[in-house]
Order: sequence, then C-alpha cells, then structure tokens
Amino acid sequence: MEDRIILIATLTLLDKRLPQLKAAVKKLQNHCAKTEEGMLQYDWFLSENSDTIKVFETYINSEAVLFHFDNYKPFASALNESRAFVSLEVFGNASEALRQRVQKINAPHFKAISNFSAFK
Repeated sequence: MEDRIILIATLTLLDKRLPQLKAAVKKLQNHCAKTEEGMLQYDWFLSENSDTIKVFETYINSEAVLFHFDNYKPFASALNESRAFVSLEVFGNASEALRQRVQKINAPHFKAISNFSAFK
C-alpha cells in the first residue's frame, strides 16, 4: 500500500441542485465500480450548511488516479451542472506524471512519511 494515493477534492454545490448531483454521482460511482480496479474508495460528503462538498478518493497507485481522471470524463458535464470545482489535494508518493497532471490546478502534494491502513 505504499504506492496508495489519496485525493481530497473540495467542491461547491450549485443552486441547491443536490438531487441532480446525487443522481450524477450514483451513475459515476456505478461506472467506476465496474471499470476501475485500482479505485479503493470514492466517497462524497456534504457540509451541514449544504454548500460544500468533499470527495475522498483512494487509489492503489498514481496510474489508477490517472486512469480515473480520463474515465470520469463522460460524466463531467452532468457533474458540472450541479457542482463547481474548488480545489484538489494529493496525498501519497505521487508519480511525476500525476504531479504534472494536477500542476495546472495548483494541487498541493503531501508526500507520505508513514503509512498504516486496514484496507486489504
């Protein structure tokens, strides 16, 4: 698990469009479950005031993250109708390819200094 990558995305809910977002996320999660063996976690959370979304994603390695970035594209327009991107944080020993891919959005990278996980 030392190659594991964790992403935390911060998003804003648009115009109280939670039902539309939930529908789009459900379709996306179903698609990812069928097509992304390298995805371990893909959880979406909504703040108590219903305006901020946090997405916690865990992948087996950087290559799995890069695959996801391309694999989710068919769902991007439906997601964009309900949420706006704010930021992305990358945790783990990301590959140079992943670091370059997220450089354009200024995603901070936190390198692992110690790992423990109950994920098998």
